[in-house]
Amino acid sequence: MTSPSTWMIARQLGIATLMAATLASGACAADSAVLRKSTDAGERVVELVNAARSKSRKCGSERFASVAPLGTSRELNEAAAAHARDMARKDYFDHRGSDGSQPKDRVLRAGYLPRISGENIALGPQSAEEVVAGWLASPGHCANIMDPRFREIGIGVAIGRGRGKTYWVQTFGAPR
Repeated sequence: MTSPSTWMIARQLGIATLMAATLASGACAADSAVLRKSTDAGERVVELVNAARSKSRKCGSERFASVAPLGTSRELNEAAAAHARDMARKDYFDHRGSDGSQPKDRVLRAGYLPRISGENIALGPQSAEEVVAGWLASPGHCANIMDPRFREIGIGVAIGRGRGKTYWVQTFGAPR
């Protein structure tokens, strides 16, 4: 059996090897963000969010009934991934994009025509489980997850330079 510290070292070496291979190939470190890890992590976030939505819950002082699961949207995934990559490349963390865009602007730019849209962001979590737990522990983020008006979701994950620089973007919408 592997000890937790041995596992962490092996995991860090694996990530370092992946990043080194990506850099050696001429790609930007932030561009490596949406490789397979992003797809797997995004799918897992959607699973966890839908599991959370399947139960009633309290987000801060607000109570929410269970709600229907969210479907994934290619356009919302594109909007989320673009914002995650932008934050990773330019080393910032904000709902406002480096070009001054707001979440709804990015959703429209990706070709999604929303009746309503929303966004959760996070910096630092290293797994889908960790990021969703953090969002559910935050009243505003939790309220977005539980909002019955949202019908679809998109997820973006990007890895910036430096330790703990994993950027997560969760974009919500309901089409017109």
